Amino acid sequence: MRGVGLILARCGLDLFADVSGLHVNPGKSHLILSNAAHPDRTRLLMILEFQEGQLPVRYLGLPLILSWLSLADCRPLLKKVDDRIQGWDGASLSFAARVQLIKYVLMTLNTYWAMAFILPKGIIHEIEKRLRSFLWRGTVGHGCPKAAWDHVCKPIEEGGLGVRDILVFNLTMMSRRLWEVIQKYFQFHLGPVGRLGPITR
Repeated sequence: MRGVGLILARCGLDLFADVSGLHVNPGKSHLILSNAAHPDRTRLLMILEFQEGQLPVRYLGLPLILSWLSLADCRPLLKKVDDRIQGWDGASLSFAARVQLIKYVLMTLNTYWAMAFILPKGIIHEIEKRLRSFLWRGTVGHGCPKAAWDHVCKPIEEGGLGVRDILVFNLTMMSRRLWEVIQKYFQFHLGPVGRLGPITR
């Protein structure tokens, strides 16, 4: 039965390709198995013509993992921040220009991640450390900040610089995702009448 199942899986992929015109690229396709020894490992790889992969793998720039994000998983994000800041090294940027770059360039680098994962506090600290250094010194390195980062993240009306708080933004995005899951749950089980509007009244 296992052999039949493997052949059916391959036939399913071929049928999908015939119907949709979208063909699987074996060079970019990986088969990820559990840590336990899989009895059909060799046959799976041969029939599906996939390479064997290991977690974590990256998809659309994000790691696919089965556990909480670690600092190691977030190294590509830190590297993006470092590379962008180093690209401005030597430029005569004013304080106002650095504020704008932080708000509209550097902060956008973590937006995608913050909408998909609960970011570790350690990675948030590392990102903010780099942003703080760039804000006050124009580069990544040690230095004495002229104001607490919490104050920098306050709205301009409250005396801050209006820089986004990564932790607050991350929690907001995760709360929004949870709300969407709850809404879909009620819509699926109760239908249009069970939308959260009437239920919460």
